[in-house]
Amino acid sequence: MSLRRAGRMHHLGIGTAHARKRVLAFTDEHQVTVAELATGEVLSTHQTEPEKTYWRNQMRKPGRWPSPQK
Repeated sequence: MSLRRAGRMHHLGIGTAHARKRVLAFTDEHQVTVAELATGEVLSTHQTEPEKTYWRNQMRKPGRWPSPQK
């Protein structure tokens, strides 16, 4: 999802499982929360970092692959 804030374009990592869903984004000075419009389920939260263009989903663990099991 893309969001224009303070004249800059930012991208929010919501997840491909939520592609094409209608959403509502709530934003304030420090955080963006994205909820599904039909159910009200919170899909993601993002910390606003004005110097960055991509804001990751704070509800998910960072990283693309799971760590190896030892």
